[in-house]
Amino acid sequence: MALLVDPDGVEIATIRELVDLQGLHVVDVGCGAGRLSFACAEAGATVYGIDPDEDLIADARAGSPHDLRDRVRFEVADAAQRELPKGEFDLALFSWSL
Repeated sequence: MALLVDPDGVEIATIRELVDLQGLHVVDVGCGAGRLSFACAEAGATVYGIDPDEDLIADARAGSPHDLRDRVRFEVADAAQRELPKGEFDLALFSWSL
Protein backbone atom coordinates (compact mmCIF):
# COMPACT_ATOMS: atom_id res chain seq x y z
CA MET A 1 0.00 0.00 0.00
CA ALA A 2 1.43 3.37 -1.03
CA LEU A 3 1.88 6.09 1.56
CA LEU A 4 -0.55 8.94 0.95
CA VAL A 5 1.08 12.18 2.03
CA ASP A 6 -1.05 15.26 2.66
CA PRO A 7 -4.30 14.02 1.06
CA ASP A 8 -6.06 17.31 1.85
CA GLY A 9 -3.40 19.47 0.17
CA VAL A 10 -2.72 21.44 3.35
CA GLU A 11 1.02 21.51 2.80
CA ILE A 12 1.02 23.15 -0.64
CA ALA A 13 -1.87 25.43 0.34
CA THR A 14 0.20 26.67 3.29
CA ILE A 15 3.27 27.19 1.12
CA ARG A 16 1.20 29.16 -1.41
CA GLU A 17 -0.30 31.21 1.42
CA LEU A 18 3.15 32.14 2.73
CA VAL A 19 5.05 32.56 -0.55
CA ASP A 20 4.14 33.81 -4.01
CA LEU A 21 5.81 31.09 -6.08
CA GLN A 22 5.41 32.89 -9.42
CA GLY A 23 8.84 33.32 -10.98
CA LEU A 24 10.78 31.80 -8.07
CA HIS A 25 13.60 29.28 -8.44
CA VAL A 26 12.88 26.46 -6.00
CA VAL A 27 14.98 23.50 -4.90
CA ASP A 28 12.93 20.57 -3.61
CA VAL A 29 15.30 18.49 -1.46
CA GLY A 30 14.08 14.93 -1.09
CA CYS A 31 11.53 15.53 -3.82
CA GLY A 32 10.49 11.89 -4.11
CA ALA A 33 8.19 11.42 -7.09
CA GLY A 34 7.72 15.18 -7.48
CA ARG A 35 4.52 15.88 -5.54
CA LEU A 36 5.58 19.34 -4.29
CA SER A 37 7.80 20.03 -7.30
CA PHE A 38 4.82 19.78 -9.64
CA ALA A 39 2.60 21.85 -7.36
CA CYS A 40 5.20 24.63 -7.20
CA ALA A 41 5.68 24.54 -10.97
CA GLU A 42 1.92 24.80 -11.46
CA ALA A 43 2.06 27.96 -9.34
CA GLY A 44 4.70 29.45 -11.66
CA ALA A 45 8.01 28.42 -10.09
CA THR A 46 10.97 26.79 -11.79
CA VAL A 47 11.85 23.73 -9.74
CA TYR A 48 14.96 21.59 -9.33
CA GLY A 49 14.12 18.41 -7.46
CA ILE A 50 16.75 16.13 -5.97
CA ASP A 51 16.39 12.78 -4.26
CA PRO A 52 18.84 9.92 -3.65
CA ASP A 53 16.27 7.30 -4.70
CA GLU A 54 16.73 6.49 -8.40
CA ASP A 55 13.30 4.84 -8.65
CA LEU A 56 11.52 7.90 -7.24
CA ILE A 57 13.38 10.21 -9.61
CA ALA A 58 12.44 7.92 -12.51
CA ASP A 59 8.81 8.15 -11.35
CA ALA A 60 9.07 11.96 -11.13
CA ARG A 61 10.49 12.21 -14.63
CA ALA A 62 7.91 9.82 -16.06
CA GLY A 63 5.08 11.57 -14.23
CA SER A 64 6.01 15.10 -15.26
CA PRO A 65 2.96 16.74 -16.80
CA HIS A 66 3.79 17.76 -20.36
CA ASP A 67 2.96 21.42 -19.75
CA LEU A 68 5.36 21.59 -16.77
CA ARG A 69 8.38 19.85 -18.28
CA ASP A 70 10.09 23.14 -19.10
CA ARG A 71 9.82 24.23 -15.43
CA VAL A 72 10.84 21.07 -13.55
CA ARG A 73 14.14 19.21 -13.54
CA PHE A 74 14.96 16.14 -11.48
CA GLU A 75 18.31 14.66 -10.50
CA VAL A 76 19.39 11.66 -8.47
CA ALA A 77 21.47 13.27 -5.72
CA ASP A 78 22.10 13.11 -2.00
CA ALA A 79 21.56 16.55 -0.48
CA ALA A 80 24.45 16.00 1.92
CA GLN A 81 26.79 15.33 -1.03
CA ARG A 82 25.39 17.77 -3.64
CA GLU A 83 26.71 21.31 -3.49
CA LEU A 84 24.09 23.71 -4.80
CA PRO A 85 25.18 26.90 -6.53
CA LYS A 86 25.01 29.89 -4.19
CA GLY A 87 22.32 32.39 -5.01
CA GLU A 88 20.58 30.19 -7.59
CA PHE A 89 17.48 29.40 -5.53
CA ASP A 90 14.90 31.66 -3.89
CA LEU A 91 13.29 28.92 -1.83
CA ALA A 92 14.32 25.50 -0.51
CA LEU A 93 11.76 22.87 0.44
CA PHE A 94 12.51 19.88 2.68
CA SER A 95 9.18 18.12 2.94
CA TRP A 96 9.12 14.66 4.53
CA SER A 97 12.80 14.27 3.70
CA LEU A 98 14.61 14.60 7.03
